[in-house]
Amino acid sequence: MTGYRKTGGFTSLSRASGLILALLLFLAAPAGGQPSLDLKKAQQGPIRIEADLLAYDQDSDTYRAEGDVAITFTGGFLKADSVTMNRTTNDAWAHGHAFLSSDGDTLEGDIIELNLETKTGLTRDGRMFFVKNHLYVTGSEIEKTGEATYRAKDATATTCDGPLADWRFTGKEGDVTIDGYGTLKNGSFQIRDTPVIWLPWAAFPAKATRQSGFLFPYMGYSQDKLGADVDIPFYWAISESQDATLYSRYMSQRGLQEGAEYRYHPSSSTWGLFYGDFLKDQWTGTDNSGGIPRTWTEKQDRWSWYWSHETTFEPGFYFRSDLKKVSDIYYFRDFDSHNYFLDHYAGNLNRKFQKISFIGNEQLTSYDSMARIVKQWRNYNLTALAQYTDNLTSPSNDETLQRYPEIALTGFKQPLFGTRLNWEFTSLYGNFYRTLGEKGYTVDVYPKLSLPWAFGEYLQVTPTAGFRETLWDTESNSPATTGDTASRSAYTLALNASSEVHRIFDVSWGDVQKVRHAIKPEITYNYIPSAGPSLRPDFVLPVGNTTVGGVAANVDAENSITYALTNTLISRLRDDKGNVNYREVFRLKLSQTYNITTPTIYVTAPTLLVPTTTPNVLPADPTKPFRPVDMEIDINPYKYLSFMTRTAYDVNTTSWAQINQDIALSDTRGDSLAFIYRYAKNSIESVGVLGRARVTNALDLFAGFRQDEFNNTNLEKTIGFEYRRQCWGVEVSYSDLVDDRSFKVLFSLTGFGRVGGFSASRQTMGF
Repeated sequence: MTGYRKTGGFTSLSRASGLILALLLFLAAPAGGQPSLDLKKAQQGPIRIEADLLAYDQDSDTYRAEGDVAITFTGGFLKADSVTMNRTTNDAWAHGHAFLSSDGDTLEGDIIELNLETKTGLTRDGRMFFVKNHLYVTGSEIEKTGEATYRAKDATATTCDGPLADWRFTGKEGDVTIDGYGTLKNGSFQIRDTPVIWLPWAAFPAKATRQSGFLFPYMGYSQDKLGADVDIPFYWAISESQDATLYSRYMSQRGLQEGAEYRYHPSSSTWGLFYGDFLKDQWTGTDNSGGIPRTWTEKQDRWSWYWSHETTFEPGFYFRSDLKKVSDIYYFRDFDSHNYFLDHYAGNLNRKFQKISFIGNEQLTSYDSMARIVKQWRNYNLTALAQYTDNLTSPSNDETLQRYPEIALTGFKQPLFGTRLNWEFTSLYGNFYRTLGEKGYTVDVYPKLSLPWAFGEYLQVTPTAGFRETLWDTESNSPATTGDTASRSAYTLALNASSEVHRIFDVSWGDVQKVRHAIKPEITYNYIPSAGPSLRPDFVLPVGNTTVGGVAANVDAENSITYALTNTLISRLRDDKGNVNYREVFRLKLSQTYNITTPTIYVTAPTLLVPTTTPNVLPADPTKPFRPVDMEIDINPYKYLSFMTRTAYDVNTTSWAQINQDIALSDTRGDSLAFIYRYAKNSIESVGVLGRARVTNALDLFAGFRQDEFNNTNLEKTIGFEYRRQCWGVEVSYSDLVDDRSFKVLFSLTGFGRVGGFSASRQTMGF
């Protein structure tokens, strides 16, 4: 029944609505917190009050709703046997099966007692649910001590659904800060109702913002490199604009490594982080893995540091640094299972505090440190940088070429004085340094002019002419060479002609409505005459660039014609909701270059002592009239299948110069299969297979295999399974690697993170 009764004075439904709004205001947590009852949201829609009795006592200034009370508002509802509010004392009570819901967050208990002024209260036999991280908190008594803080007796915390949780944390006392952390004292970690770990103190996340506390540890075992490996991180929320993570890592075969990461974000235009670690490595002995032997007879100082920073002074004007250093060339070989650089690899993501551009494992051959200032305009870019390279394939870094400073001014392609003639240019000043070998500076200016012409709808022709002037000065601390100053003047000519014909087919096949088939023939003529000294230092830029069998190469002289033919199929799709998108389902490109005269092409950088010649690292001889036929194929008929191949066929030797293939299959169940093949003539041949089978909704089996066919060496064999439940999971695997064997067990608790053993090598299935 819906209604009201007058008791000792005047009452109305509008005044009763005021009671409800006041109650909602009390219960509201700060923005982003849970449970969250937004007063403004409640006011945006109607409030419906249903009860057997709705009354106001003027003598006690008390509102009362009794009998199956149901209060519905925008975004949620409140139910109880009775709801009472005293306006004089600002006390409110919800008695009997009290249940509050707002945007999925809930608070329930036998009794909920509240004070609207102090925003404190008490819930007996209470249960809270935070939908954002799917967290349940219960207690025999839950006290609301502030706007977003709670204290519980006989507390539990879990992310498991159901009356009997698969796992839970318990404690005699518990504190929860909404949008913060929760803590439990004198408790345990339980599986079902069975305690398995005693916890004198434990913390768990109940937040979207930051708060200090221990993070989940890393635990692993490496048979040959590290032994037992335990890393316990502590997170320190220093302020709103800065925080830090402190790492203490113990390796039974290496010792104790201490590390710290400091992150700062003082303004929207400035952010950065600094990381450093140190270890007194107790390992001694002889090691020849990786091809660089070592013999350590005493403990070694092992360390690393990293600094990433960015400041934007104004749009298009910024400073960035990406500086890093490790103590020795063996660092990534020894700690390839777990290190800061590997854990913060960016991949294809763009995250402010995750910018490592390389995979820090034993396959890493070098890494760069760079700092640069960039100023951008609409048509120009000015960049000044300093770059230092660490070579991990040599015991000494003395012969590695370094760049500091290097200043480049680039003008993008744009109309010249408003005409159809386009112009662009690149210019560079670079100072190059190495401890042993040639060093010096170079000045390079390269303007270009181009004039695109369209002949009807089917032919586009673009001639391009450029002039490249290069000046360099060198000196050497090697007794075999002397300094030299020289210059090079060269002009470049190119003529590109292309056409495209296409046809659109109405297919109406499933989601596919139309298919566009296009054929694009293209021919390009390149001419670079020989100019300047035939001997030059390795830091002088080449006149041009090309490819030989899919491998990038430098060019100092060229007279060639490149012809290509591209076929594409693009489908137009419309889903059930009417949304339209496009997918390139097929692409085939064939291309080949014909040398009219013998080119001057190289991959390895020449020096003043070594003439510019063609090294044997190229997959084919580029001086032959016909270079290899390059083929590119991409097939993506639907989202569960992709095929990519890049090949080069040498017509002179009638053999493959290079083959790169990737095939990926998957389905809606979660099954997947990936195949990777890499081949370069006289250099590389490797194969990799990675598969995952969804046996049931809860169980996956997976296996991986990588083999170096060129050297007949096993790179990795992995087999394992993953089992998932609603609120936890476990992954078990065994890996046989090149230099280690490892057993991995990973436990994951939904909303809490992972804990367990990691394999000794986290090499991916890529190459």
